[in-house]
Amino acid sequence: MSKYEETPPTSVDSQLPSLKDLPSLGSNAGFTNKKVAWGPNVKPNVTPQVATPNVVPQGASRPIRSKTIQEAFTLDLQSQLSITKPEFSRIVQSVKQNHDVSVESTLSKTSRTFLISGLPANVNAGRRELVKKLTKPVTDVVQVPSRAKAAIIGSGGRNIREIQEKFDVKVNVARENNPNVVDEDLGDQMADVSIHGDVDSVKLAKNKIMTIVKEETKNSSILVTVENSTLLPFLNLEHLALESVKLSIDDNKDLIVSGPREDVKLAKTKLQSYFQELESQLKEEQVKIPEKFQFLIDTEEIKNQFNVVVSFHPDSLVSFLGHREKVPQAIAHARSSSTTFAVDALDISKAHSKNLQHAKNLVLYFSKYDVLKQIQDAHPDIKIVLPKPEQLTNAETVHIYISGKSNKTDEIKSVRKDLIAIVNEIAPFDTLAITDLDYELFHKDIKHELLRSEETAGFVQFGDFYPGDDTILLVARVSNEDFKPSPEEIKESLSQVNATLDSIRNKQTKLATQVIDLESPKQDSLLAKGVTLSLILEEATQDGNSLQFKLHAPEESQLTLRGSDKAVKLAKKALEGVVSTSNRKFKDSLEVSVNSVSRLIGSKGSNTQQLREKFDVNIDVPSESSNGKTVEVTITGVQYNVERAKVYVQQEAKKWADIITKEMFVAQKYHRNLMGPQGAYRNRLQEKYNVRIFFPKGEDNVTIRGPSRGVTKAHEELKSLLDFEMENGHKAIMEVPAEHVARVIGKNGDMINDIRADFGVELDFLQKTTDSSVQESGKVQLEITGNRQAIKDAQSKVTSIVQEASDFTKTTLDVDRKYHKTIVGAGGHTLKEIINKAGGEGVRNRTVDVPNADSETSVIKVEGPKKFVDAVIKEINKIVDEGEHSINKELDIPDDKQGALIGPGGFVRRQLEAEFHVQLHVPNKGESGKVVLTGLPENVEKAENKILTEIVKDNFDHELFVPAELHEFVSERGAFIQSLRLDYSINVKHGNQGRKAMKLVRKPLDIPIDRVRGTGDEKIKTTVEELELPTTDEDADKISWRLIYEDLDLDELLADEPSKSNIKDKKTVDEAKKEESLKKAIEAIEKRIELGGKATTAGYIWSSEPSKFNKIIGPGGSNIKKIRDSTGAIINVPRRSDKVNDVIYIKGTKESVESAIQHVLKSLK
Repeated sequence: MSKYEETPPTSVDSQLPSLKDLPSLGSNAGFTNKKVAWGPNVKPNVTPQVATPNVVPQGASRPIRSKTIQEAFTLDLQSQLSITKPEFSRIVQSVKQNHDVSVESTLSKTSRTFLISGLPANVNAGRRELVKKLTKPVTDVVQVPSRAKAAIIGSGGRNIREIQEKFDVKVNVARENNPNVVDEDLGDQMADVSIHGDVDSVKLAKNKIMTIVKEETKNSSILVTVENSTLLPFLNLEHLALESVKLSIDDNKDLIVSGPREDVKLAKTKLQSYFQELESQLKEEQVKIPEKFQFLIDTEEIKNQFNVVVSFHPDSLVSFLGHREKVPQAIAHARSSSTTFAVDALDISKAHSKNLQHAKNLVLYFSKYDVLKQIQDAHPDIKIVLPKPEQLTNAETVHIYISGKSNKTDEIKSVRKDLIAIVNEIAPFDTLAITDLDYELFHKDIKHELLRSEETAGFVQFGDFYPGDDTILLVARVSNEDFKPSPEEIKESLSQVNATLDSIRNKQTKLATQVIDLESPKQDSLLAKGVTLSLILEEATQDGNSLQFKLHAPEESQLTLRGSDKAVKLAKKALEGVVSTSNRKFKDSLEVSVNSVSRLIGSKGSNTQQLREKFDVNIDVPSESSNGKTVEVTITGVQYNVERAKVYVQQEAKKWADIITKEMFVAQKYHRNLMGPQGAYRNRLQEKYNVRIFFPKGEDNVTIRGPSRGVTKAHEELKSLLDFEMENGHKAIMEVPAEHVARVIGKNGDMINDIRADFGVELDFLQKTTDSSVQESGKVQLEITGNRQAIKDAQSKVTSIVQEASDFTKTTLDVDRKYHKTIVGAGGHTLKEIINKAGGEGVRNRTVDVPNADSETSVIKVEGPKKFVDAVIKEINKIVDEGEHSINKELDIPDDKQGALIGPGGFVRRQLEAEFHVQLHVPNKGESGKVVLTGLPENVEKAENKILTEIVKDNFDHELFVPAELHEFVSERGAFIQSLRLDYSINVKHGNQGRKAMKLVRKPLDIPIDRVRGTGDEKIKTTVEELELPTTDEDADKISWRLIYEDLDLDELLADEPSKSNIKDKKTVDEAKKEESLKKAIEAIEKRIELGGKATTAGYIWSSEPSKFNKIIGPGGSNIKKIRDSTGAIINVPRRSDKVNDVIYIKGTKESVESAIQHVLKSLK
C-alpha cells in the first residue's frame, strides 16, 4: 500500500515545509468518474474553466486575504507506476490545465513530493487525479460484523453502488462469514469486505464503510449465558443500575442485553460479576421427607416469603436452595406449617381384587376428566393429590393423598369415603383397553373419533404420557338412570365405541411398509440432524397422508418407512434422491424481484438465516441487480433440500410482491383506545390479517402494511373502531364516597366489570382512597367514558350502589341451637326460602350465617339492607315460636313404603314440609324405626292425613297377576302397556316388582343370526320357527299388574278456568267411564295372557336395506300399532344402534306370526 504525507495549507509566498510537518491525506470530496481506471494513458474529464473575478469592497482598509491554498504530499517510489519522464510531464501538465492549479514536484531516492497550489476544491481534485494516474491500484480488506452487511449493501444494493460510484472503487462483501472470528462485544461473527482502487479512494471508501458499520452497531444486543441455571430464580437485576439497557430472558434461560454498545459492554461485565457474587451467596440443603408429606410443602409460599426454591427428588429427598441465612428459616417454616395438617393415604390398588393396572388407569382417567372436582368443590378445605403419570410407571402401589387442617379429620374421613365410593363404582369391566392402533400415526384421528362418543365413554391415550405406548383406555360413563347398567350392557356399550375406530383400523391395515438398506453412518449424517427428515415428512404428509420413519430398524444398517401407500412412495423417492446426491453439493438459482430482496434477507439477515436453518442450505443474495428488476438468488446444499427451499422462496416471493402500505388519519388522542389494553386490539388485527400496524408517537396517523387484501380488511375494522370511539368518547365525572369505593368495585372487580359490560362504558377512579385530597374531602372522583345515554345509566347504577351500601346493616340473633337445623332445612331449602321471601334474591352483599352443626355458638349473623335484615329476623323468630309450640307425632309406616315419603331426590318430603310447615323425619335406608312428624298440632294433623290417604295408601283400582314367563309377550315388550294408557286411560304399575318386570321386557332377543340372515343377492328373507311351549304352573313367579285409572280431560285442561257447575254429575259420569275402561283393560290383558300360552311361533324378517324399516313404524308409530292390534303378535323393529339391526323379530301364534309377516312385507315394498 502506498505511503504518503501531506502539508497544511500555506500562503503562496511561504516556503515549502519539511516532511514531518505534512498532515495526513484525507478528504471527503468524491470522484465523478464511473469506472475504475489508473495510469498515465487515462484521459481526464475536462472541466470548463470559469473565471471568477475577485470583488474587492470599495473603501476597504484591511489587507486582502488569499483564497488559494497549498497542499503537499509524498508518494513512495514503490507505490508509483513505472512511467517515462515525458509521460510524467504530460500528466502534470494535464492536471494543471484541467484544475487550474500549479504543481511542483521534487524527487528523492525513495519518494516524490508534490506541492499543489490553487483554490481548495481544485487542489483536492488535482491531487486525486495525480494519485490515480501515478500510483498502482491497491486492495484493502476490512472485517465488519455480519449484521452490518445488509446496511453496507443497502436496499437493492443502493448503498454499495453509491460508494463505488462516488469513490471510483470496487467493493465486494463476502457472502460467507468467518466462523473463527467473532466480535465478543456484539456476539456476532465477522465478515470480509474488500475494497479495490487507488490508495486515496480506497481510504475514503473504507472510512465511509466504517461510518456505516459504526452507525449500524451503535446499538447492540448480546447473549449473556447463565452457566449455573440454579441462579435464574434468584436474579434481581434492578440494583445493578442498568437504566440505559434492556434485559430479557430467552427460551434457553439466557439473558439478552440490548442497548447502546458501550453500555451493553459495561452491563455484560456487571452481570458476570453479579453472577459470581450471587453464586457465592447461595446454599443448598437437602432434607429427607416421606413422599406422602411432600405435597404439603407450599413451594410458592416459601419462594415468595423466603426467596428459597424447593425441588423434589425421587428418593424422598427435598432440596432447599436460597441465600444462606434464609434456607434454615424456609426449612423450619416447611416443617412447622406441615405439622398443622393431617394426611391420609388411600391405596386404591387394593380395590377390585388388588388390580394394580386398573388403579393406575383410574388415576389417568381422574386426572383427564377432573372426576374428583365435585368432591373437591364440596370440601374446599381439603386437598386431594393424585400421583403424577411418570410416578405410576414402576409403582407397586397407587396412593391418593388427602390432607387438611388437623381439626378437619372428620371431613378428611368423609372425603376418603367419597373417594372409595368413586373407585368402587368404576370396576375393571367398566373399562376397555385398546392396543391395536398406532399412536404415533393416528393419535389425532383416534382423538377426533372418540370425542364424538365421549358422553358414552371417556378415553385416555397413554401415548400422551408415555412415548411408544399405543394403549387407549375406554371408561364407560354411567348415565343419569337410577340404576347402573349390567356388565353385559356396559361391555356392549364399550364395544360400540370401540367399533367407531374401525375406519382407522381399516386405514392401518392398508398401510404400506418399506425397509430400505442404508449404512448407519449415512443415516446419522443425512437424517439424524432432522432437517432433511422433517422436509421429507412435510412433503409426504401434506395431503392428509400418514408416515412414520424408524431409523436403524429393523437392523442397524436399515431404516423402515410405514404409512399410507402414497406417503411411503413419496418418501422413498425423496430418500433415494437424497442418498444418490449426498456426496456432491447441488446448486440452483431463481429470479426474485428487487422489491422482495429486503424481505428475503430480513432484518439484519434474520430471514435468510431462518431459511438456512429450516432447509440446511446456503442462500446467496447478490448485492445488486444486473437488470435493475430482479436478482439471481443462489441456493447450495443437498439437492432435495435445495429444491424444497427453492419452491418455498418462490411461494413467499409472490406474497412479498403483494405488500402495500396504507395510512389513515387518526387523532393522537384515539391511538390508545384503538391499540387496546397492552396492544391487544392491534395484535389481534395483525394476527388475523397478517399485517403490521404502526401508531407513530406525536403524529395523527396510523400506518398499515402487509398483503393488499389484509391491509384493506384491517383498515375497514380500524375505521369502524375509530367511528365507535368518536361516537362513544364522551366523558363525565361523578364523586363517590371513599368508604363505598370498594362496594362499587366489588369482589375481584365483579361489580365495576358488570357495569362496564351492561352499559358499554369505561370507568376509571382518578384518585386513590389514600390520597390526601380524598382524606380531606371524603370523596373520590370517578370518570365515566361512553355515549351520553350510557353515561347517564351508569351514573344511576353507581348512585344506587352507593345508596344501598349506605343502607347496609349487620345484626346478630341468639337462637337455641336445636332450631338451627329447622331454620336451614333439608339441603338449605328453608333458609333459601327465608332469603327469597325477605326480598334477598336480587340483593347483593346480603348474608345469613347459620353456624354449622359442629359449631358451639348459637349466634346467627344477618347482613344486608335494613329492610332485608328485619324481614329475615322476623321469619327466624316465627320459626322459633312455632318450634316452641310444636309437637312430635310418630306414624306407623311399613318399611317398604317409607321411601315413598322421600320421593325422587327428596321431592315428596320437601313438598310436604313446605306445604304444611312441618318437619318429616324418615329412618335411613336399612334402619328400622318410625316416621316422625314435627310441627304445630293442626299442621301435623293435616300432613298425617295426606300421608295416610294419598301417599302410602294402595291407590290402585285393580290388580292382576301375569306369569313371569308370559310377561314379555303380554306387555308386547312395553307396547301393550302404552296402548292401555292411550286407549283406556289405564296406567300399569308393578309395585315392588317393577325392576324385575323391566328386566323381563328388556331381555335381549335370541335371534339365530346364522339361520335368518340372507346371502348373495337376496334382499329380503323370512324365517318361521316353532318355539317350546311356555310353562305356567301355579307355583311359578308372577308379576303384579296394578291398574290405575287416570282420565285426562283435554277440554278442561285447555280451558281458561275450570267449570264449577254440575260437579256431582261429572263425578258420576267419570266413575261410570272408569268402570268401563277398567273392564275393557282387564279383558284385553286376560286375552293376552290366554294368547301367551299359545305363542309358540317366532318369525324373522331379514332385509339387506334396514334403513327402510322406518316404513314399518309409520308416522308416530301408527302403522306398527295397527299391525300389532290386528295380529296380536309381538313385533320388534331394531334400532340402528342395536347389535343386530337388520332383523325384525315377531312372536305369537302361528297364524298371528304369518299374518304379521305379510303386513310387514307389504309395508317394506
